[in-house]
Amino acid sequence: MRFHHIGYLTHNLNKTTNYFKKLKYKKFQSLIIDKNFKVKIQFLKNGNNTLELIKPDAINYGLTNILNQKIYAYHFAYKVKNLNKTISYLQKNFKLIVNPTPAKAFNGKKVAFLTLPDGFIIELIQS
Repeated sequence: MRFHHIGYLTHNLNKTTNYFKKLKYKKFQSLIIDKNFKVKIQFLKNGNNTLELIKPDAINYGLTNILNQKIYAYHFAYKVKNLNKTISYLQKNFKLIVNPTPAKAFNGKKVAFLTLPDGFIIELIQS
């Protein structure tokens, strides 16, 4: 597993992007609209640090609920060589909440989400 990014929820992508620009982050991909996950995504980069800004659609109740609780940095993402094997290993301690699903943000590569016992979310990205 190799760390990839921090997922950060926002009500307003432009406003949040401007905040992070003051910390020397820059856009490094075009805006991504993923209808499958019901989100808009903007990746920002500062050196080796990557943020995934995520604006959930109104009908994405799970992420909207997290955002309305004012929880903004809500997941860590890791690239993995074997997604299914990694999920099997981690499911001994963590709960799978989103089965492997192709993600537009990663050119259709599958991602899965698990929660730690305290509710924090881990994203796994097939490399």
